[in-house]
Amino acid sequence: MENINADQENALNFWKEEIADSFFFQIHRMKRAIFRRTNALMTESGITLQLEQLPLLMILRHRGFSQRELSDKTMRDKSSILRSITALEKKNLVEVVKDKIDKRKNIVSLTDEGFTMAKEIRSLMKRAEDEVMSVFSPKERIEALGIVKSYADKLETL
Repeated sequence: MENINADQENALNFWKEEIADSFFFQIHRMKRAIFRRTNALMTESGITLQLEQLPLLMILRHRGFSQRELSDKTMRDKSSILRSITALEKKNLVEVVKDKIDKRKNIVSLTDEGFTMAKEIRSLMKRAEDEVMSVFSPKERIEALGIVKSYADKLETL
């Protein structure tokens, strides 16, 4: 093994103590594993969407929302939402119409093609999650979900 100098050792210690053992980094690693598998399954299925577009399709599966509501639900700025909507509109996955009551509002809804794709993506996401979580026993899976959900619920109150 090659010798490492003091600067390299300090950098390794920083990585271990400040980053690798942080709660945020571990959550990020879990998210990345699930997204990596979801992306692979989507690619295999011929679905070419950007990750920031997925939440919009999932939210719109249930009903149409205004651009502001989508911004609030996804915690993204309005210009970012507009870019995603425009891209999804070009792919004929969403349609934008003026609100019948408030003409200043645009309502975004899934097209039939968008609804079909959203259902397929949801199925792929479930499959990816099952594959990634298969490294856990059924008991560990239930416990992990309970803990992560509890943490998320508590953090949302901040």
